[in-house]
Amino acid sequence: MYDIAPPSLELTLAQMDAKAARFLAIKHPGELAGLLKADAALLAKFAAKPHYAVFSIPKPGGAKRIIHNPHPDLKTIQQSLNLYLQCAYCQLMPPCAFGFIPRPTDEPRPRNIYTNALVHFGSQWVLNLDLKDYFHTVTSRHLTWVFRELFGFPEALANQLIALASYRGVLPMGAPTSPVLSNLAALPLDQELQPFANLLDAAYTRFVDDLTFSFDTQPTPEVIAAIRQKVEKHHFILNETKIRLTAKKDNPEVTGLILKSPHPDVSGSFLKKLKKDIRLYRRLTTPGMMQRGIFHASVLDKLRRSIAGQVQFVKFIRGRVEKGLKRWEKVVG
Repeated sequence: MYDIAPPSLELTLAQMDAKAARFLAIKHPGELAGLLKADAALLAKFAAKPHYAVFSIPKPGGAKRIIHNPHPDLKTIQQSLNLYLQCAYCQLMPPCAFGFIPRPTDEPRPRNIYTNALVHFGSQWVLNLDLKDYFHTVTSRHLTWVFRELFGFPEALANQLIALASYRGVLPMGAPTSPVLSNLAALPLDQELQPFANLLDAAYTRFVDDLTFSFDTQPTPEVIAAIRQKVEKHHFILNETKIRLTAKKDNPEVTGLILKSPHPDVSGSFLKKLKKDIRLYRRLTTPGMMQRGIFHASVLDKLRRSIAGQVQFVKFIRGRVEKGLKRWEKVVG
């Protein structure tokens, strides 16, 4: 579950640049504590032993999604750190990146699911690929590159940042810092796939873990093999079950939108998933389930907000919501 249209940061581009400069200027953990307005001892405590509530929620199809809900004090620290990381990423993000990118107040070109789909609108062939278990394949190895090499932080500061933002060596799904760190970790991949697409006269975008290439001529199997090799080179994994090549006449789908005339439209699979999420929410919030207290209130609220965002997205794309979703527009909107 990720934001359909990320919220505004309530900052201008100039203000974001200033915050990025402040963040990149720090040199040791004490300065990090001052920047985040946090107690240095508390930062050290959570860096030494991060505390998460770990549980799973069912996914459509029977699989489970592992959630790591940080301790409230750790979450507050991560929320403050997330702002500075977003500002730093804003200066570095390539044109191909579209997911997990909040919009500055003076940015006229938002990056979201709709603008991601527009890049591929009208192409003759669309190739969809998916990074498997995305957050959990972003490891301390990636984060060391981000904080030591990309940002140039000294070892002690980089190590504390890695410890504050990871859990058991991977990005925790549930930490406020994980989305932007996944984008930062994917920078080398994006920087290799973009020129590769250019050589093929193709368009390339990445929306979180969804990679999309579009072509005017049908790509060969060797193209997919080359993409796989580049993905694995950067220590990610393709989900082989989600590789899909679609011709224009068959209305390709990009991140839940069908590329059909006169403009991208919500796909049947998107609506199907949304309705599954609604059924899941109803099941998790029955009196019996609530009495058992299996799922933390924050998890249920996150699911509710995700559903609300998806319902509003349907309304944004179509100018209306489906008949079966109208009641939900009132309940979760």
